[in-house]
Amino acid sequence: MKTTARFTAGIFTLTMVAGSVLVPTAFAEEEGAGCVTSVDQGSASWSIKKSYLNYLTLPITRGEVIVSDGVTIDNPKTGPFVFEVDADRSTIESESKGVFGLKGTIDIHGHKSGDKWELDQTLSDVKIAVDGTEGQIIMDFSSARYPNPDNLPPYSGDDAVIANVTWDSAPNLTAGDVSLSGADVKLTEVGASELFAKFYGTGQVLAPVSVSATLVEQCESPDPTTTEAPAPTTTEAPAPTTTEAPAPTTTEAPAPTTTTSPNPTSTTEEPGDGGEVQGSTIGSDLIKTLIRNPIDGIMSIFAMLGAATIFGVILQHLAVLFRR
Repeated sequence: MKTTARFTAGIFTLTMVAGSVLVPTAFAEEEGAGCVTSVDQGSASWSIKKSYLNYLTLPITRGEVIVSDGVTIDNPKTGPFVFEVDADRSTIESESKGVFGLKGTIDIHGHKSGDKWELDQTLSDVKIAVDGTEGQIIMDFSSARYPNPDNLPPYSGDDAVIANVTWDSAPNLTAGDVSLSGADVKLTEVGASELFAKFYGTGQVLAPVSVSATLVEQCESPDPTTTEAPAPTTTEAPAPTTTEAPAPTTTEAPAPTTTTSPNPTSTTEEPGDGGEVQGSTIGSDLIKTLIRNPIDGIMSIFAMLGAATIFGVILQHLAVLFRR
């Protein structure tokens, strides 16, 4: 819902609507391990230019200021406009650099001619940038040309830097409460020639600006990295090969052969008269010989048993000797 502050002075009405703002909200510290500083909440105060606001109350102006969407105005003649900091559109890049986005829209109308406003401005998406001791006021705007005899379209700006700021001291944009104050605020060329339609010149001093905010820091542990073990590979052992032992071969032992020794024959020389031994055959003859002549029989048995011939000879000689 819009809140309208209406000031009549002469023939002109002026409306101003406060701007909203900025972009991201957080910065990762250059050397921090997953730590981020961001804007939690805050507010900003700026009167634009007190003499300009006072001009809107003059009878000649019949000005009108309309504020909405998160910006208010304390005193219609002097300000300041109080903006709510938009955390979602604010960003902190480092301990000395950041941007504070501001909520709200300001409409400024004045010098009404018929059904048109000759002075017609809209300020929105206001941002206050901080970089060390330097800063900027940035906004989107639409501003009617004045005068505009040729009925040209209004000037417009998107994230236009309309003023430069020098902060009273270097900022410390770390977790906790932060307060910035800039007494030195001056119009840029775009701010002078377009936003204010050359009503002011480049370098014109504007009202001081200030920002108060609460910053928070959040640190996140890095996500653990999980290394999956490779799936086990299964190597199938080769199927066992069965080598059949060759069927045992049976070698039949050759049937034992029986060798029959021939009946031994023995030839015994029986010494005759001349000393010769007459041969006798084994068997009945041997028995007869043993009976008749034991020594000859024994000699025949030795001969059959394979006794050495020399023993036979010796025995024969012995036999001869015994006979004598």
